[in-house]
Amino acid sequence: MCPEVGSAMIRGMTNASPVPYGADPSRAVAGPYPTYRRPRSGRVISGVAGGLAVHLGVDVFYVRLAFIVGAFLSGLGVMAYAGLWMFSKTSVEVVLPERRHQLSRPVYLLLAVVGGLGFMASVTLVSGVPGAVLVPLLVAGIGAVLAWQAYDRGLESGRSYVSIIGGAALVLAGVVVAVFFTDLSGGFAAALIAVLLTLAGVAALGVPLVVRLWDSLAEERAAKAASEERAEIASRLHDSVLQTLALIQKRSDDPAEVSRLARGQERELRQWLFDAEEKIHQTVFAAVETACGEVEDLFGIRIAPVTVGEDLDLSEETQAVVLAAREAMVNAAKHAGVEKLDVYAEILAGELSIFVRDRGAGFDPADIPEDRHGIRDSIEGRMERIGGTARIRSTLGEGTEVTVSYRLPVS
Repeated sequence: MCPEVGSAMIRGMTNASPVPYGADPSRAVAGPYPTYRRPRSGRVISGVAGGLAVHLGVDVFYVRLAFIVGAFLSGLGVMAYAGLWMFSKTSVEVVLPERRHQLSRPVYLLLAVVGGLGFMASVTLVSGVPGAVLVPLLVAGIGAVLAWQAYDRGLESGRSYVSIIGGAALVLAGVVVAVFFTDLSGGFAAALIAVLLTLAGVAALGVPLVVRLWDSLAEERAAKAASEERAEIASRLHDSVLQTLALIQKRSDDPAEVSRLARGQERELRQWLFDAEEKIHQTVFAAVETACGEVEDLFGIRIAPVTVGEDLDLSEETQAVVLAAREAMVNAAKHAGVEKLDVYAEILAGELSIFVRDRGAGFDPADIPEDRHGIRDSIEGRMERIGGTARIRSTLGEGTEVTVSYRLPVS
């Protein structure tokens, strides 16, 4: 094969789109439809039109023009713009493409003012609301814009708080003046209009803030879940792969033993990665016995588990308790210098407790190096993540007892 053909084949392979394992390469798989986001740069007011242009793949000029025209249709464009602004997020990944119609930001702001005037005129013609009421409401709308822009920037800077206070003052002043110019002699209908105007002013300030805070809380929860998932994966790797590699290193002079350890580790990883659905139907005590058997096979010691209480289906939390107890067994098998471990598991009074005891060398927990993750991450850290407890009692020359406990949820 000539070098040019080989280079062309390599370029074709590297430029080709990745195909999922087991999928037919001839059938392209389309990605999910993108989520609407507003850009953080290149915005005139809030980036609603820019985000919609990127989302739909059209020139932003036409989107902005559509909102302005919609403002003349009884305020339809203004309401659509406000709704998209209120319930959408900004993203640095959204970048406006090259535009065919290049207009400056002041020109777009002038067009926005024209749209606002068109909104007032159309509402006046359709509803008969006097201009003396609409002008204060326009001032309230400007205040809401200032507050919403501050919400987009975040509440960490003093500038944002100044904008929020100024915007709230304009909203309050606009609503009060609008209510003042409302003819309250009309009885119940006029009073109802005054109440609705007040509620609209409060909603204009409060609803976007609540939406932003809710989104922030959801992002924090997602970040926490991802962090806990990474910690659990790290604990799993420490408990299985790293432990097996350490054993392989110690027994490198025995090829048959190395092969047995490698096959066992491969089987365990496959069960963890691909048989998760089957493990859901396992019970707690069965998982304890399985963990004891795995440690017996790895280290050649005897473990006689004792279980007391009514067995339960294995959940994510109770599985974490079993894994923490398994790590305690592994530590005892590696460092205690004994041939037998005592494991006692009980489910009593709504609490799962597992005790792992050896009568070996013992140790001082305060002397554990900072770079050792077995106790800190795989036992204490794992129990802390599920809201459980881990207690370690050890005396030099007398042995160690590890107790992991978890309060079961009331069903």
